[in-house]
Amino acid sequence: MSEPQHRAAALGALLGVALLSSAAMAQTVPDANDPGWRFSLTPYLWLPTLGGELRYGPRERGTAYVDVDPQSIVDTLKFGITFGAEARYGRFTLATDLLYLNLGNQTSWVRNVDFPDGRVQASANLGTQSSLSTTLWTLAPGYTLAEGAWGNVDIQAGFRLLAVSARTNVQLATDVVSPRTGEVFARAGRLSASDQLWDGIVGLRGRFNLGHGFYIPYAADVGAGGSTTTWQVQGGLGYSTGWAGVVAGYRYLSYTASGNALIRDLHMGGPFIALNMKF
Repeated sequence: MSEPQHRAAALGALLGVALLSSAAMAQTVPDANDPGWRFSLTPYLWLPTLGGELRYGPRERGTAYVDVDPQSIVDTLKFGITFGAEARYGRFTLATDLLYLNLGNQTSWVRNVDFPDGRVQASANLGTQSSLSTTLWTLAPGYTLAEGAWGNVDIQAGFRLLAVSARTNVQLATDVVSPRTGEVFARAGRLSASDQLWDGIVGLRGRFNLGHGFYIPYAADVGAGGSTTTWQVQGGLGYSTGWAGVVAGYRYLSYTASGNALIRDLHMGGPFIALNMKF
């Protein structure tokens, strides 16, 4: 079988609840005078740029680079749901999150076809489209290493799951033919595959207090397992008073994988604004 290739980059709006296991803006604050249970929830708006590289399964054996119009993410968002929460008892924390995003058909194109005997440039794309559904789930216990009037530093370790289903409807001007063997990649057809990556992660998060309710939240983690590596960083500026607060900042998430994994590369980065509710 042949290997089609296409490349993707897109801008979209995701509205929901933060990925709290590693999100700096969604956390309770250690309090030596209140060692009991405390909780935090954070609805937020995130405007990330998406990019990715997919390798289809054994039937297609293709590596796909999908180019997508950024605005089409907003136009083709079919369904999205996220939920996250954190519980703290003294210095110990437990955070979990779930994100699901279903994107309808978006304009894309096949750049090349990789035959066993070499690569051939694809003909003009007349209407190639791709769709994606993504689930991201994280669970991570944590512990406060240091705390004071200046802020706090927490360490966390847990796991993250990335599950992706991808489908590409190919529409080319002509068939792509291997010059040596005569093998044909048809001008029209469908490629589809799904995959899951389970990774262990470890990271730090916390805040630096600026006074008068203002603070700088931060978080970073790195992991591996099903993927070659996954990592994310984020930070911003927050304000908190009583049980509620608001945070604005930037977040970046990256995945790379090898072998037969469908998800060869995935990156999401962009600004966010969040409402942090504590009780």
